[in-house]
Amino acid sequence: MPQPTPPSQYVFPRTRRVLTIGRDPDCDVPLKGIGASRRHAIIRVEENSVSIEDCRSTFGTRVNGKPVESADLEDGSVITAGVAKFKVQIDKKDLTLTQFREEEPSADRTPHNHTSATVTIGRDPSNAICLPHPLVSRFHATFRATGAPRHSIEDHGSTNGTFVNGAAVRSRLLDDGDVVQIGPYRFFLDDGSLKQTQDFNRIRIEAFTIGVKRGKTSLISEVSLSIEPGEFVAILGPSGAGKSTLAHALTGQIPLSGGDVFYNGLPMRKFCSAFNSTIGFVSQQNLLRQELTVVETFTEQSILRLPRDSLPAEHRERIRDVMDLLDLSALGNRRIGGLSGGEAKRVHFGIELLSSPTVIFLDEPLAGLDPGLTHKFMELFRAICNRGHTILLTTHTLEQIELCNKVLFVSHGRLVFSGTPDEMRRNFGSVVLADVYEKARSAQAVPPPPSSRNGSNHGEKKNGAGYAEAVRLYKPKSVSFLRQIKLLVGRYVTVLLRDVRTLGIMLLQAPLIAVLLALVFKPESNFLPLSFYFCISISVIWMGGMNSVREIAREWDLVEREFRVGLSKTAYGLSKILVFCVLGVIQAGFFGVCLRGLFAAFHLDVSNGVLLCTACAAGSLLGLCVSALSRNVNMAISFLPIVFIPQIFLSGILMPFDEMAVAGNLLSHLTVARPVFSMFKKMSFFDQSLWAQDDWLALFLLCAGLIILLFAGIRFRRLVQGSRLT
Repeated sequence: MPQPTPPSQYVFPRTRRVLTIGRDPDCDVPLKGIGASRRHAIIRVEENSVSIEDCRSTFGTRVNGKPVESADLEDGSVITAGVAKFKVQIDKKDLTLTQFREEEPSADRTPHNHTSATVTIGRDPSNAICLPHPLVSRFHATFRATGAPRHSIEDHGSTNGTFVNGAAVRSRLLDDGDVVQIGPYRFFLDDGSLKQTQDFNRIRIEAFTIGVKRGKTSLISEVSLSIEPGEFVAILGPSGAGKSTLAHALTGQIPLSGGDVFYNGLPMRKFCSAFNSTIGFVSQQNLLRQELTVVETFTEQSILRLPRDSLPAEHRERIRDVMDLLDLSALGNRRIGGLSGGEAKRVHFGIELLSSPTVIFLDEPLAGLDPGLTHKFMELFRAICNRGHTILLTTHTLEQIELCNKVLFVSHGRLVFSGTPDEMRRNFGSVVLADVYEKARSAQAVPPPPSSRNGSNHGEKKNGAGYAEAVRLYKPKSVSFLRQIKLLVGRYVTVLLRDVRTLGIMLLQAPLIAVLLALVFKPESNFLPLSFYFCISISVIWMGGMNSVREIAREWDLVEREFRVGLSKTAYGLSKILVFCVLGVIQAGFFGVCLRGLFAAFHLDVSNGVLLCTACAAGSLLGLCVSALSRNVNMAISFLPIVFIPQIFLSGILMPFDEMAVAGNLLSHLTVARPVFSMFKKMSFFDQSLWAQDDWLALFLLCAGLIILLFAGIRFRRLVQGSRLT
């Protein structure tokens, strides 16, 4: 047993022995807090050597910052077991392990250390701990210290959550060593006192022998690297080399098949949700609505991204700060469609900056830009990094690469170079991009650190939990459900009213179809045949479907970004149903007016009007379902005839249902045209009241089924999108 020394120091005689480290009280070196396994590691003390072996612990064991299965220890080595750190001192007489917390010096900022019984935490200055960051709610959480072991943290319904040891909590008792994360800030409980770490919203990223597979295909393998806080990192490589996959792996967006990624020493596979809100993504494609102005774009995105308790003045201030930083202030009232390519990219980039993420991943943002704009953007990215943000930039170009702190060159899924731009030029012996790419193809992969290769492969499965399993990310609590619907509906109405061409086509459908019907059926006749009512049934269903069939497919990439920051899938689906059903009602009403003006025998009474509007709304639901289940707009348009042709064949106009094939008769019950046409027929030829018909139940069930299918399609598409590698 250790000699009686201070509790953070353990001294053992230098004799042949095996020492245990872990959470079990019987261990020679006891551990507490996050990441401590019951039997975490063992230290073997031999006559001429001292070594450590990991005991398949959950968080792993690190020596001098590198994950190991086994490694030799030297005087001055640093052991990390979970999040506990020990400095090793070895002399001829004793082996000494001294526990410590690694503190980074800070000249201008002092961390909060509180021992009060009740400590309020939030963005508002009245809190005991004020955290002035866009990801922190005004009154975010409360820490209560009422005596061990009754220390606790309580979240107050914050937007971005309170995390203890990487898991989102509502209320949680704390133990010594537990890590509490609020926005980008981290605290730990030390001897009953809540202490803030000194990383101050700065993240160090480390990767050790990470790999990613899709099926049996290896996308990246055996990649080890380190990225310091505030570094501007360019990830180079030919198309398909694995650049974006590596960036997504480093930011926790795709599961690993092996290896580990650490953020400030905390494993991403455990803390992925806690860090997710501090990671921003800017895609190559400008995901912007062309009809909105710059200010309108920033305003709606700030509502979704900033804490829901943010005041209007805080929204305006944050938008002004981002627009000033990106030199967009003079363009506030310009529509996105009227901006140049560089200006639109700045707006797209600015959306991610609204929440001030610590790590920003830029996927080919320089593609298609001329050298002048490339230079301006690289200088902008450099300025952002100087503020403490870390930027990962995937690119094909070497222009202005000297502004980067580090270059990672990826080829065939392996890291073949890691270093500064000057080191890259010396390594490849050229500044010509084609030469660098050619030499990179034959370059050897950067070997993993030697200490991580002692013993067995650290990237294998441990404790039965494979690294390849997907992580369920915490979803921010954005603004209220009703406010989301109001925002989405208002946005689409604005877009529709400003898209004059699309609006004109929608409005022209009704009179054009009515005129075509007038060319087929005699307008002056006092009798309209059954085929006329069949035609208007199919026409209103078709108009509703054509209005909505492109909608979800064409804007999915845009709303996918909004789902990540808290947009509700239910609110999104309901807003589409509301907008297009109302639009269908308006269009059907206009169609009915046109029919009444052209055909003397057509009576636009309440019954005919209601049935026309209901059929058009049902067609809109049908179109939304097709759109939700289609990968893109072209596929949705291609599927539309496949879905709508059965409305004609199985409506009952071509063949009576009792003479139809059994399969066709059964399938006809799944068409909207059957109950709609049936009700028109019964009203016009059998003088039955619309309200007394049993076809309403069939139409209601069909519409309910379409709504369920729509939400299922949105959810399925969201799951597929989330698992897709880019």
